[in-house]
Amino acid sequence: MSVRVAAISIDVDSLHHYLAIHGLRTPAPEDDPIYTVAMPRFFALLEEVGVPATVFLIGRDVGPHLEGLRVARRLGCEIASHSYSHDYRLFERSRAEIDTELGRAEAALLPLSGAPVVGFRAPGYNTSPQLLSALVARGYRYDSSLLPAPPYWAARAAAINGYRLRGRPSASRVGDARAFAGPLGPYRTTPEAPWRPQADGPLRELPMACLPWLRAPVFGTSWVMAPAPARRAMLAWSLRKLACFNFELHAIDLLDGTDPGVPAALAAAQLDLRIPWGRKVAALRQLFTRMRQDRPVRTLADIASDVGQ
Repeated sequence: MSVRVAAISIDVDSLHHYLAIHGLRTPAPEDDPIYTVAMPRFFALLEEVGVPATVFLIGRDVGPHLEGLRVARRLGCEIASHSYSHDYRLFERSRAEIDTELGRAEAALLPLSGAPVVGFRAPGYNTSPQLLSALVARGYRYDSSLLPAPPYWAARAAAINGYRLRGRPSASRVGDARAFAGPLGPYRTTPEAPWRPQADGPLRELPMACLPWLRAPVFGTSWVMAPAPARRAMLAWSLRKLACFNFELHAIDLLDGTDPGVPAALAAAQLDLRIPWGRKVAALRQLFTRMRQDRPVRTLADIASDVGQ
């Protein structure tokens, strides 16, 4: 891209998905604090700093929380699809099953978006030719599923295998290593090889931010857990080298283990839940403010319109 831009995107994954990742059988809370606690904090932070975000929502989970999520459009946020059920095996499903999943998500999100959604992020960052072909056929403007970080792929694969050996199989999937080794900036591509740019490809890919050379992710978990000097170095390096800084975080990044409804077993397994939420908000406030000072902060749909033009 010729212009320097930034984006904030948040994956709104309900707590029961995290319990499944860690192989925990603890029941999820009925009144999920992801929606009742974390998202109000997130929207308040966006309003305070004065920046929009792209909010990736799970269609099946938004119904009881529609009213609380309507503030997103008032703040200039984009509503995008994170699938209907957050099936970690969606990329392995048949084309018919994928189309059903996407269609149900589109219908569920329409009351919030006001128009058909144009962006997608796959559960677990895993894609496949049949999944991406479905996005193209359904008229999606972009995909933002790729995290070009080989170290992350290797660490996740090790964690998944570790849970399996301990008799606590994870719902997460390893995925295709090639999809975690693509370009760092936005590009046009094809469903068959989304990690490889193709100038006339039918799909726009907007990868999530990773550090150049090291290929370490710069996302919510790494940001809130890193000490302040490391955060400053990460951000300076990223803003200097990345024309498009697509910062991804999860709603759980604005919770801690003391929040009502967070299961103790999850707080023990998820290290970032040990960090007080106020400290996380302060770290994200500094980040969002610095992003806004450095370059325009836009929604992913807006950025995608400029890719490959």
